[in-house]
Amino acid sequence: MSKVKYAPLNGSYKQDKEGSLKTIEITEKLRSKIDELTQHLVKSNYPYDTLCWALAEFEMIFEKGRKNYSEHEVIEREKKIFDSSLDYDDLCWFISNLKIYLEEVKLYP
Repeated sequence: MSKVKYAPLNGSYKQDKEGSLKTIEITEKLRSKIDELTQHLVKSNYPYDTLCWALAEFEMIFEKGRKNYSEHEVIEREKKIFDSSLDYDDLCWFISNLKIYLEEVKLYP
């Protein structure tokens, strides 16, 4: 898997974008949202490649901001994630963590 600049569930999320640092506290409410989304994704049985694409897009938003990346970059990232053979449940967990963080810092949707 590609190296990502976030550390899920360590007490805070950090984003270093153009010199700014955004930190949010991981509350029980956020932890619960992450767990619920993870379970939803796991139970939905989305195809593995679809989840890889979702994680790749969230990583691009995290690293470059909304709409500041190309489809080619997402494709390349998706391939790296797919080739990493990340466990399905772990993939769902990474997606959930990153999606919740991006929502909290208003980068998604």
